[in-house]
Amino acid sequence: MLIANRHVFITGAGKRLGRAITDALIPHRIRLSAHYRTSAAEAADAARAAERAGGRAHTVTADLANVEELRAAVRAAEARFGAIDILVNCASDFFPTPLFEVTEAQWDHFLDVNLKGQFFLAQAAATRMQEKGGLILNLADVNGTKPMKNFTPYVISKAGLVMMTRNLAKELAPKIRVNAISPGPVLLPENYTEAQRQRSIDRTLLKRLGSPRDIAEAALFLIENDYINGVELAVDGGRSLA
Repeated sequence: MLIANRHVFITGAGKRLGRAITDALIPHRIRLSAHYRTSAAEAADAARAAERAGGRAHTVTADLANVEELRAAVRAAEARFGAIDILVNCASDFFPTPLFEVTEAQWDHFLDVNLKGQFFLAQAAATRMQEKGGLILNLADVNGTKPMKNFTPYVISKAGLVMMTRNLAKELAPKIRVNAISPGPVLLPENYTEAQRQRSIDRTLLKRLGSPRDIAEAALFLIENDYINGVELAVDGGRSLA
């Protein structure tokens, strides 16, 4: 798929991996719908960067756990720039939940924010995307297929996202492709200790952390290659093999 002038809807566009992917797409003069929930200033900054590069942009807000807000965000984006060509489901949540301390609220939070929201965004975007085709790209996690102690609801949500990717690829073909990127240790939580950081490095085959640019380059590859569909691409330094 040629990226130039495409309508790209990116969740969490202003921060972390969402911003890295946004920045990689900006030189293509895209029409950007920069989603945010609480990071309004960061999303607005991403939109301004897109406009400075010769594209068009606006921001849209929605809580990923609120299906009606997500549908409204898609309607607002389509009213501004037409049918979405590329949906990047990037935003998610991550924090530890020791097994015997998991609450129902935490369980619902992870499944709502990391899986349900992505599904209903895909459903809403695909309704008009089917007219001329497009791409849905989901940001999963290498731990969606590897057990991770103290993060059970989180890894279940990401495992579900991987299967959602495969099933939607089958449901929406041939007009819409659906792929996923599963990052390894790239942007570690800010509260990680040095010991936790080193342990993350040691678990990779390459013995180093990745960078947001590694994920952004993988996103560009999956967008531009029209013969890849239903794939989960691990960008993890070999973590999935360790």
